[in-house]
Parts: sequence; C-alpha cells; structure tokens
Amino acid sequence: MARLPLAGIRVLSHGLVYTGTAAATMLGDMGCEVIRVESIQRFPAWTRGSMARPPRELARHFGYAGDEAGERPWERFYSFHATNRNQYGITLDLSRSRGVEIYKKLVRISDVVLENFARGVMDRLGIGYAALAEVDPEIVMVSASGLGATGPYRDYSMFGTNVGAIAGMMALRGYPDDDMTVRNPASVWSDNIAASTLAFAVLTALYCRQMTGKGQHVDLSQAETVLPHMGEAIMDYTLNGRVARPMGNRDRTMAPHGCYRCRGEDRWVTITVSSEEEWHALCDAMGSPGWTAEERFIDMAGRLAHQDELDGLIGEWTLERDPYEIMHLLQKAGVAAGPVLTPGDLCRDPHLEERGFFREVTHRETGTHRYPGMSFKFSRTPADIRIPPNCLGEHNEYVYGELLGMSPEEIAELERGQLIGDTYLPGVL
Repeated sequence: MARLPLAGIRVLSHGLVYTGTAAATMLGDMGCEVIRVESIQRFPAWTRGSMARPPRELARHFGYAGDEAGERPWERFYSFHATNRNQYGITLDLSRSRGVEIYKKLVRISDVVLENFARGVMDRLGIGYAALAEVDPEIVMVSASGLGATGPYRDYSMFGTNVGAIAGMMALRGYPDDDMTVRNPASVWSDNIAASTLAFAVLTALYCRQMTGKGQHVDLSQAETVLPHMGEAIMDYTLNGRVARPMGNRDRTMAPHGCYRCRGEDRWVTITVSSEEEWHALCDAMGSPGWTAEERFIDMAGRLAHQDELDGLIGEWTLERDPYEIMHLLQKAGVAAGPVLTPGDLCRDPHLEERGFFREVTHRETGTHRYPGMSFKFSRTPADIRIPPNCLGEHNEYVYGELLGMSPEEIAELERGQLIGDTYLPGVL
C-alpha cells in the first residue's frame, strides 16, 4: 500500500460519543497513528458520553436482546463501531499520578492531543495544554467542548441536540406546522459538522507547526462550527429583519422542490426543479398532463405561490411509480431527483456497491459485517479500513511495550495495579 497522506503523525485521542471519535477516525483514515485513550474505571469526569461503550444494564436500551449483548457488551455497540475504525485502543487511569506520568511519556512521542470533554476536564486531570506544553512545546492540542473555553456558558454541559438548539439549527428543522417537540433529528447534524471541523483544525495547526516549529492549543466551540451553516438565516435577519421558519422540504426560490410518496410501503422520492427548462423537462417526463399548462404553474413565481396544489398533483404521478424508476426517468431528462433510501436500501444500492463504499470487516467480538468505508478516494494513496474498531485496551501491549519500551513485567505490574487492563473493573458496570 502506498504511504498514506498523514503517515508519521501520531494522535492521542480522548474522543467521546461522536464528535471527537469521528474526527479521530478521519485522521486515522488518512494515515495518522491514532491511539484512543480510555479508562477501566468509571470515575465521574469520564462518565458523560459513556454510551460510546454502553454498560451491561444499558444493553437492552441500545438494542441488544437477551444474551445478544455477550460477556462484553461494551465491545458491541453499533455506533461505536461506526465511528471508531483505524485507531489503536489503550486503557490508562488518568486519575492517578502514575497514570499521568505514563501519559506524559506518550505525549513526548506524539504530535496531537484531541479531546471533546467538557471544559476543564483535562486541566483537572493534570493534562491540560499548559501541562502538556511543558512536556513538549511542539504538541498540538485541540479541545472541542460544546461552547468553548471562554464566555459565560463555558462550563455548561452539551450534547449534540443541545448544540444544534443553541446554534439555532433546530429552529429551522421540521415542517411549518410542527411544534418544537418534533424537531429533534435522529441524526445530530451538529456532531458531524464539529467532527469535520475538528479534523480540519488539527491539520491547520500541524501545518502551522511545520512552518514555525511551535505547537499550540486550539479552543473549538462545537456550537460555533454550526453557526456558519446558519448563514442565510442570519443574513436574512440582519438585512431584512425576517426570522426564518421551518420550511419542511421546500425551498425559498425553487418549485417544485419536495419529497413525494411513491408506490410501496413508505417509499419516497425527492424532486428539485431550478429553472424553466427543467420544469418543461419534468412536464414532458410526466406525459404533459393538462394541469401543467395552467396559468398558476406557468412560471417559478406562480409555482412558488401554489406549492400545495403543485405538490398534490406531482404526488399523484409519483404514487404510481417506484422511486428508482422516477430517479432514472427524471435524471435522463435533466431533472434532479433521487430516492429516499432506508439503511437496507443503502447496503444494496448498486452505485455504492460498484464504488466499493461498504467494506467487509471482521471484529473479534461481533464477527464479520459490512461497514461504511471511505468517503473520499485518493488516486495515489488509497485508504481503507486497516484496523477494526478497537476493543477496550486491545493495543496496550503494542503502545506500552513497543512505543514506550516497557518490559512485559512492567506492563503486568500496571495491570495488577489496575492502571490498565482489557476489561472494566468488577462492580463498575
């Protein structure tokens, strides 16, 4: 395999839940040697976000049934597997001075420390940026708390739904007649935005270090990574005094622009028309029914003013057809259209299949399954899933032995002292 773009960069990751873990995965995909640091103790500072490896009593809540959770349910959570490839995994108790001492040795041979704890956790553990910069002035540390390290809300706890709400995104999700209780999306957009921005911040700080020879601390507010995605709504209010409202699947300037029911159980297709040329192409594809020539639909302004009637008429046409059939027909005519795919559809989609997006991965606890693969393809340095989602403490021997040069006896002593291990301590779950 060709040398990956970021080969030679070592990252210590404290990723929790999604944002930090997904960012570390992106860096690992591109060749960084990512070492995920966890604990076999559940002391309070690390309790938040522990659903990344759900304990036994939460196994049923997370979708396991009966004995399906196995002896080590924390190794089998689907969300953790989806966002934790291409990383080594170690355990280390950072609540004890010996653990901090060992951690600082890892910092000396690393380039980046990545964390998305609540503000102040790393400082309380004795491994905040000031302490780590004394160990290695060239270290890059990126801290991605919910609201950043300064400001009156800096100590407030946040999950992705809270971030999306305080950044204004949730107020724009949903349909015009929904109340706020139904606007929480199943997939938290803010987590995805923050993860990508976090990985970008790491690369930028590393480039700056290459130019100057100096490391730095990056204070990243997850909420502020979402705000640029609110640009249109913010500018509309700034310039026109208008407060944006949820629009469902519609658009302010294009019509038709929606999601339409198709033949079959819960089958849908999206259709977008951005010009008069595309409107006429859509009409031709539908067989030019008489209503398409009515005055109310003659131009974009008319269609925007009569979207309810327009969507109802298009829906009558789509209801008799398969969503893939509609996509192929309209795409051939030059109209943007695509089916709404379920997870099962995605796994069977011929386009993703031909591109090899899903990769078969064998995990020692869960067996062999298809996993989401790379979202980018480098022509000279192709990436793949090199390391399956790590088990708890799976790579202790490699990191402490090969990287830090500890003897088997020293590693065994750490295990006896419960500083490291490959399973949670009795009674903590």
